[in-house]
Amino acid sequence: MDNHIDFSRLSRRGFLSFLSAIAASLTVSGLFSRFSSGRAEAKDANLKGNIGAPKIAYKDNGQRILLKNGFIADGTGKTGFKGNLLINGGTIEEVSRGEIAFPGRTIDCEGLVVSPGFIDMHSHMDWVLPGVGHDNLKTPFTAQGVTSFVAGNCGFGVAAFAKNSPHMELIQRRIMDRMFSVNWTSFAEFFRWSRSRMHTHNMAVLAGSGTTRMSMRGMKSDPLSADERKVYKKLLEQALEEGARGVSFGLQYEPDIFATMDELTEIARMVKSRDGIITVHMKAYSALSPSYPIRPFGRAHNLQAIDDMIELTRRTGVKMQLSHLIFVGERSWKTCPDALETIDRARKEGLDVQFDTYAYHCGTSNINVFISKWFLSKLPENYESESARRKLRMELFVIRKLLGFDFGDIQVTNTMDPELAQYNGMFLDEIAKTRKMDEFDCMLDISKRTKGRARVLNHRYSKLDNVLDMIKHPASLFMTDATPTPVGVQNPGAYGNFPLLLQYARDRRLVSMEEAVRKMTGASADRFKIERRGYLKKGYAADITVFNWKTIRDNTTSKNSSAPPTGIEAVFVNGRQVLARGKVDPAVKAGLMI
Repeated sequence: MDNHIDFSRLSRRGFLSFLSAIAASLTVSGLFSRFSSGRAEAKDANLKGNIGAPKIAYKDNGQRILLKNGFIADGTGKTGFKGNLLINGGTIEEVSRGEIAFPGRTIDCEGLVVSPGFIDMHSHMDWVLPGVGHDNLKTPFTAQGVTSFVAGNCGFGVAAFAKNSPHMELIQRRIMDRMFSVNWTSFAEFFRWSRSRMHTHNMAVLAGSGTTRMSMRGMKSDPLSADERKVYKKLLEQALEEGARGVSFGLQYEPDIFATMDELTEIARMVKSRDGIITVHMKAYSALSPSYPIRPFGRAHNLQAIDDMIELTRRTGVKMQLSHLIFVGERSWKTCPDALETIDRARKEGLDVQFDTYAYHCGTSNINVFISKWFLSKLPENYESESARRKLRMELFVIRKLLGFDFGDIQVTNTMDPELAQYNGMFLDEIAKTRKMDEFDCMLDISKRTKGRARVLNHRYSKLDNVLDMIKHPASLFMTDATPTPVGVQNPGAYGNFPLLLQYARDRRLVSMEEAVRKMTGASADRFKIERRGYLKKGYAADITVFNWKTIRDNTTSKNSSAPPTGIEAVFVNGRQVLARGKVDPAVKAGLMI
């Protein structure tokens, strides 16, 4: 059926009137193009004004929704424009500078920005999203404008496991509240299972090197044998064949912390051959780290970690994404310019290297991230070894004093142990004082009792200037790296990260509004080859976020890290509205596995 105006039925007088209307529209269009030549962040008047293009018309078929008079930021980073967008079912049917005559459901977006739905391109929601219920762990992302996740980061993937593995309990422990059980090994099986369920968001996935190794050999620390390397490679290669976008490494977490450079190189070459991507939680994010030997006057450890991954990229030609670039501890902050210059040099060399960042000075991890590789390699025996504990105590003492990062910067958000739950939200030094223990002994006790699973929120991650420099860097993408927890203190990134990124872009004029939107939509879709999403284009999925550029803001505080943001007005996932006037409807499950 043709849904446009039938011009053959116009009378001569009607046709002449139509031509006059076009002439008037073109005149207005010329004036508008001159009026709107400035960037959106500099000229708020651009969010108003007349639309100057010929009128088109559509009939109401019961599936169409018109977003009218919004300021279109289409995900490309190009200067936006005043226009209209028509949704038809799950796709975008029309994006027009001109008026769309439509008698059906219409949302007036006057003074608001209409953008693609935000893509959280570094997520761990593959361990949460498939679970039935628990909407309180999912809807905070909707409330900040997120429509899609790229999950499976930091070496922790939800499939690509060895068959008949005796180590599946280690993997099952990653699932909060055991909201589902892993009854599969391959991504093909995972996708079949997950696509039979209804989801609040879209999700693309990576294969996790660490969980694949874990399924093969638990937490063993010795190098893979020749036969094990074949299995390791085959499992990850099969994952890419079945729909994973790439492979993630978690080089500060067991068991990926034990991976050799040769092993990583072999996987990177395989990923390159499949035109995939490597994302990597690097070996160090601080100037001093247990991951590298301490050498006076040597190169900062976090810079060495970047060097290592750039060298891996140079050897293999793989597309490399440096995950959550941060600078832990006060004495690491000054290394930010060197880190960005190192990345710039690699890009000028022609290497495909980018990084991602969030807006906060804190980030989540688990308690074992502070413990040296050599100590982790012999657990649980080393918990009871006086000599090993003494060596680790001295090592961490030196690092803490030289780094400017201490037990008072480590907040335990979820102990993952009912007997320790009373300490959720407290800092390690406070917990030690309450338990009348030495701080080091307290940390190791929590590690031992929770098998390293206790979740922590680490503070003094980067100073504000570091964060702002990363936001405006051309190689940066935006993400949250956050997962809400059923109990305990929440990571503010799960509630306000994207609004805060936009707030910084606006108030500090770091990048244009359109460029900020690009870094959380189109650029992320391109990076992970997510087809027909990330842009406002005809025929693309109707994942759309409508926000108020003037009022958008993060409302989280140190005392209330789960406050919802201001300024997100509407969110659509595959054409279905999941948020209206700032309120999420958790009953709408419109997400897909992509």
